Amino acid sequence: MSTVTLDHAGEVETPRAAWLARAFRKGVADQQGRSFLWCAPALAAGIGVYFALPSEPGMLLLLTVAASSALLMWLGRSAGLVLLAGVMLLGCALAGFQSWLSSTPILAATTGEVIVTGRVISVDRNSRTRLVMILAPEEIDDIDPARLPKRLRLSLPEKAGATPPGARVSFKARLSPLPSPVEPGAFDYGRKLWLDGVGGTGRVTSDAITLLDGPRLFVPLETWLAALRSAMGARIHAALAEPYSSFAEALITGERSTIPPEINKSLLVSGLYHILSISGLHMWLAAGGVFWAVRAALALVPGLALGFPIRKWAAGAALLMGLFYMLLAEGGVATARSFIMVAIVFFAIIVERPAVSTRNLALAAVAILVIDPEAAVEASFQMSFLAVLGLVAFYEFWARYKAERGTPDTPHRHWAWRIAIWAVTAFVASLVTSLIAGFSSSVPAAYHFGRISPYGVLANGLAIPAVGVLVMPFALLAALLMPFGLEQLPLIVMGKGLELVIAISNGVAALPGANEVVARPPSLAMVVVVSGMLLLCLLAGPLRLTGLAVMAAGALLVFAAPPPPDLLIEATGQNVALRDVAGHLVPAQPRRARFAVEKWLQANGEEASLGEAARRPAWQCTEGRCTAEVRGRTVVYVTRGEGKQVDCRGADILIADFPLRGACRSVPLRIDRFDLWRHGAYAIQLSGPEPVVRTARGEQGRRPWVVVPEPRRAADWRTLRLGASRSP
Repeated sequence: MSTVTLDHAGEVETPRAAWLARAFRKGVADQQGRSFLWCAPALAAGIGVYFALPSEPGMLLLLTVAASSALLMWLGRSAGLVLLAGVMLLGCALAGFQSWLSSTPILAATTGEVIVTGRVISVDRNSRTRLVMILAPEEIDDIDPARLPKRLRLSLPEKAGATPPGARVSFKARLSPLPSPVEPGAFDYGRKLWLDGVGGTGRVTSDAITLLDGPRLFVPLETWLAALRSAMGARIHAALAEPYSSFAEALITGERSTIPPEINKSLLVSGLYHILSISGLHMWLAAGGVFWAVRAALALVPGLALGFPIRKWAAGAALLMGLFYMLLAEGGVATARSFIMVAIVFFAIIVERPAVSTRNLALAAVAILVIDPEAAVEASFQMSFLAVLGLVAFYEFWARYKAERGTPDTPHRHWAWRIAIWAVTAFVASLVTSLIAGFSSSVPAAYHFGRISPYGVLANGLAIPAVGVLVMPFALLAALLMPFGLEQLPLIVMGKGLELVIAISNGVAALPGANEVVARPPSLAMVVVVSGMLLLCLLAGPLRLTGLAVMAAGALLVFAAPPPPDLLIEATGQNVALRDVAGHLVPAQPRRARFAVEKWLQANGEEASLGEAARRPAWQCTEGRCTAEVRGRTVVYVTRGEGKQVDCRGADILIADFPLRGACRSVPLRIDRFDLWRHGAYAIQLSGPEPVVRTARGEQGRRPWVVVPEPRRAADWRTLRLGASRSP
């Protein structure tokens, strides 16, 4: 017999509706007090909105958004959704203010060889033979001082001279504007440089001359740290043979440029490449090792252990160790973020709060996004945050499960049996940790890098215990003993651990199907999948299962993505690639624009090199003229033909790496060097009745980091005019 109930309005309510209403009310009640956990995703969403805007908001609009944010957060103190709306607006305003604070003049055109004078901010090794210098320019030939960028990023050979940070130098260089994306919608490296205050790039073409700058009372910290890294690197290379010495140097000082390419490739394929980056894993092992060692040493003194808060003292020592490790490792962005997360955990120990919790992770993420809003759209933050969030959410779930189940009575076992159980438990825990962290970080990894590691769980499950037992503890011990010249033995043990890690990496990388690359998923699909992961980890009670449905919807969006472009054109016309019937990209030139074409292939989910891809049948090339048929249209690509008669017979699409001027006006779609100079890289879709054309600068929008190209003569004339107006 069926029953009915009455709702508050006196209307008849069916049993199913009553059950749904009760479930909904309970689900909402379970979320009480959890609004703060959503502040970091709300901040990230607001930051993402700012970077997706087609044009730069004015300062008045940013101030209005900030004021609205403050009002909503005040009104939303007891209303979670209103609070999160205010936080989202705050994220948009913070990103806008970061952009305003970072603003710098940018180079609008390439230069010839000019003399550059400035002060060195930093010098990092880019490869075994090349360095990267960040310079604050003081004077550049033919450029008015009012238009000087705050910083330049310059590539130089090591033989040109590695001057210390803080020195004033002068040299010859060829300068270029900020780079534009290699294809419409691709990663905008120029934006990243601009937000770091860099307004131009270039290549040093002469030796660097250090200028006299008067006596200096204090040596800059960066100079001292650079000298310390160099000295430690020399000690490491003296104690270990290659490639273990380069591997050890990367883990201790952050210097990765000398690691052999085959080791990098093996670690990348096996899913162990994250070991090279000094981030969360290394910071936890280093700071956690100091915490454990200091606490254990103090516990040996009964008077200290019983009368003083040695746990807090150990946490303070761990904080200092983490700070030193961050500075030693050159304070990279990922390292700094990891230190913030570690610092919050150990600070929680000092103030007697739970050390590992979702709330602490949320606090760390909020702190990172407030300090560096751009982190929200970068791969390192997304991967590390999602990986740690998955682990913390599982840890809290498992802790609740064990508490509800209680501790069962276990009979006394032999010590050998207990050791065996501990070893098996540690191995299973390592596998589970790797599975959760690997799955959680796989979505941003697939989007940003186009690569997944099918055996990453196996590789990490085998290698991470070796890193935790043989590598990082002895790396820490070697660093502490270096001032006394006693680092030899710890480094040898560390080398044995690295030998084991490399053997595991090579073994896993050799397994069938280990080297998997995937096409870049659509941005919308990534956002939906990540939203589902956040729901699964941050919601409480059964309502969190809705995250699985959202993740499934995101996966379906991957298969419903619009078709990829049929033609890609490099930003200077140096190469063109078409998509064949199998979906593979085929470049017309086997050697030109290597960097851009390799990025195209990676985004398309291909492991082929430029030469291998160019050997696929598609183009017919003779004497600087390449032709191909793409979806029934004839594409003609001509190179190095300026001043010559252009053969464009039968062309539906004509692409030239030189100015066509008035040639071939009858061709329906012409793209020449001037078009590419104005609009950047092109992507053309030919599946419809008319070609759909997208450009890199069109996708970038009107933003302050987007270079508006100027003819070199016009730029020089403007510079001379500005200089004349300021002359006496």
